[in-house]
Amino acid sequence: MRLSNLFGKKQTHNQKLKISLRLILTVSFVILTGGTTGLVSHISLQNSQHSVNSNVADLMHRAVEGLQSIALAAEIKIFINHTNACVWASFDLIIQTLTNLLSNAIKFSPRNSEITLSTQTQAEWVLFAVKDQGRGIPADKLETIFERFQQVDISDAHAKGGTGLGLAICQSIIQQHNDSIWAESTLGEGSTFYFTLPISVKEL
Repeated sequence: MRLSNLFGKKQTHNQKLKISLRLILTVSFVILTGGTTGLVSHISLQNSQHSVNSNVADLMHRAVEGLQSIALAAEIKIFINHTNACVWASFDLIIQTLTNLLSNAIKFSPRNSEITLSTQTQAEWVLFAVKDQGRGIPADKLETIFERFQQVDISDAHAKGGTGLGLAICQSIIQQHNDSIWAESTLGEGSTFYFTLPISVKEL
């Protein structure tokens, strides 16, 4: 069955959840076994069918809703500041990207701190930003953190958990959309992760 058929109007809520889970598991598996190059090749075969006119506000609110209980347990507040725009992208995979970035922000933020998820419209792109008030990332780690199995501190794998694949997944997804992802950080003040996506043709 073609994946495009799975996203028809008669699709049930459970079917959508199963498809989203399948996509996420596939992305994680391909990176784990075949690296980011394998992931890009895999997504490129399907991306034209998955890309849809996605509302920025819907993407942001959906990602935050999925992590709200974790944030509350960590006593962290998440604020959303979005523009009224739509992007041409895979809805499920961008949700996964935002979820990964927000999860990292929660994981490395102190209690009673804030995380801000925001967007800005810039020419033909929308700039997404996830900003935290955590410990920050050393300058020499800002590039390597997007590689597979990378941790800012080797002790993080034990103390914070995680596989070191989250940011590699994010990078592969955004690169497949022909856009960019990067991070800026100040030690002791926090980090901001940025990525861009193309504005939907309807918005231009």
